[in-house]
Amino acid sequence: MIRALFPLVLLVAPALAQDLPEEWAVNPLVIEQCLATGFTEACIGFMAGLCEAAQGPGSEGLCRGAETAYWQRRVDAATAQLQGGEGEVQSRARRLGWPEPIPSLDAVVRGFEAYRAAACDWRAAAWDGIHAGYEQQDCLMRLTARHALLLEGMLDD
Repeated sequence: MIRALFPLVLLVAPALAQDLPEEWAVNPLVIEQCLATGFTEACIGFMAGLCEAAQGPGSEGLCRGAETAYWQRRVDAATAQLQGGEGEVQSRARRLGWPEPIPSLDAVVRGFEAYRAAACDWRAAAWDGIHAGYEQQDCLMRLTARHALLLEGMLDD
């Protein structure tokens, strides 16, 4: 798996050698190229790792926060697209006899946000010192990425 991702590292390394923009933006192309390799789970945190290598110690939270923002934009885009079919989903659930009412997409979003906050707060609290912040940022990034990929998969169904 590492060998498959190595050419991608060579492609983006020169760009990462430069200072990151003020907002610590993540290059979406890097993540999208990584996802195209089929190593989906390895792509979560890949750009943050490259950012951290380029920026050095102390950049972990900022780099992971920037990648989290990237994945959140994907969550928001997928959610917006899924909202167009919510009426059909509700109708199908009624027709199939699901308990009423099934949660709205907004309820799903709120539920995920509550779960993510609770899980990542719990993860951070398991650590002493400054490492707690890193663990929280890493948790937020990973859960947000997995949620984005789940929602995008629903669009493909």
